[in-house]
Amino acid sequence: MLNELKKDVLNNTKSKTIYKENHQIYQLCQKLRQIRKEKNLTQKDVASQTGLSQQMVSKIESFNGNPSMLSFLKYCNCIGVDINTML
Repeated sequence: MLNELKKDVLNNTKSKTIYKENHQIYQLCQKLRQIRKEKNLTQKDVASQTGLSQQMVSKIESFNGNPSMLSFLKYCNCIGVDINTML
């Protein structure tokens, strides 16, 4: 049933565009989480080093919410990711 729903969504041009955009952002967030873990940093570590709340770090990694560009930049800098090379 879920596969049928996904197929229906992807057959709709507008829905397909939204799905692709969100999927790309989700993949980016998952990659950032992976990098953080590879550097043996916890979400609390990142929060402490950036001044962000642990909840904001979680939202960035889970694509839940809408963090400011400044919050996103602080997160990336903390885990050693150059935002310019990502884009």
